[in-house]
Amino acid sequence: MRASLPLLSFSLALLAACGGGSPNRGREVEIGNPYETVNWQKVSHYRADFHLHTLQSDGCHLPDEVVRSFHDAGFSVLAITDHDSARPNLCRPRSESTAQAIDAGAFADQPTPYPDPPPPNLAPRTTWPWPAFGAPSPGELGMVGIEGAELTCGYHLTSLFNDYGERPCGDARNDGRLREVAQRGGLAVLNHPDRIKEPLEWFVDLFREHPAESLVGTEIAGDDPRLVVPLWDQLLGELMPSRPIWGFGTSDTHILTRARFGFTVLLLDELTSDNAKAAMRSGRFYSVVGPKILNLSKTRGDTHDGASAYEGTYPTLRSIVVDRNAGRIAIDASGYDEIVWVSKPASTTPVTQANGAASWPAGQIVQRGPVFDFSRSDPTLPYVRAEIIRNTDAGPVRLFTNPFGLKSRR
Repeated sequence: MRASLPLLSFSLALLAACGGGSPNRGREVEIGNPYETVNWQKVSHYRADFHLHTLQSDGCHLPDEVVRSFHDAGFSVLAITDHDSARPNLCRPRSESTAQAIDAGAFADQPTPYPDPPPPNLAPRTTWPWPAFGAPSPGELGMVGIEGAELTCGYHLTSLFNDYGERPCGDARNDGRLREVAQRGGLAVLNHPDRIKEPLEWFVDLFREHPAESLVGTEIAGDDPRLVVPLWDQLLGELMPSRPIWGFGTSDTHILTRARFGFTVLLLDELTSDNAKAAMRSGRFYSVVGPKILNLSKTRGDTHDGASAYEGTYPTLRSIVVDRNAGRIAIDASGYDEIVWVSKPASTTPVTQANGAASWPAGQIVQRGPVFDFSRSDPTLPYVRAEIIRNTDAGPVRLFTNPFGLKSRR
């Protein structure tokens, strides 16, 4: 029997004190709260990235530089996810690169020797353990390292906590790959869905047919997050509250001088691999996505952003509290300009952008401010999630909570 993610829930009777005359007065709401077990006074916030590439596939840096750069930037959890179907050293050395590529930092200082040269029958191999590829061990740096790969044959998926890969691409489709990840005890995340490549029903069926214990969510960072986040809301609108889908911020870094400002923050009582995996399964984290392009390389460019690129540059989330008696979800945060509560999009029909590209309609803002009041909500909403927004000259920095499942009971 296929397991389903155990949602933490309760029955919430909206009392008369929540507002006399409200059409939802007395409504009982069952809510799935991914943060139910978080002790906000004691929990630690650990910055994580689950989508990084090196010279073992199409990245332009050795694993050692990638690991050390993100460690220096204050990250505690990392997954190197080199493409399973790619050969090493796809990024060419500076002497063989164009001026445009050199200007963008898209060149290799030296080739990876693991292996060198690659044999024609090179089997898929995760870039793990790190010391086997010249990088320090996670324990040496006080980090959690996660074995993984980007499954490239078919729609791209990040595979984590297992050694699965496929080279060359065979007949197996995404269903087969996801089953293999699940059988190996791993987790999978849908990668960079920033363009309409498949009908909505394709994505819905993918999540409906694979258990939430293994296919845990989707990336919500991309070259243009405005095109990525709407698909998340489309999926949530179709599948919540029974099938949660968590939103992961990632950088998809190939070039350290052009690292995307996107990451996940795990809420852990203790920094361990098991705790990180459990948090990713249960949604016990939040994600941050911003407009910045960072330089995390100490060997290229005039500046090295490092930890200063992150510290104090995004809103601080202190707590999320569901008050059963008051019938509210309250956020305590600082360093933001606005909090919005988002739910199901009004339409599933793709829309055409000004540049001619098609995208999904975005989720609807249903309330604003640090408190979501159930007495003022539409009883048909299947979920709600919060965005804590800081406006900058470059554009908004958005902190995303995971969705709360809503189910009305009369």
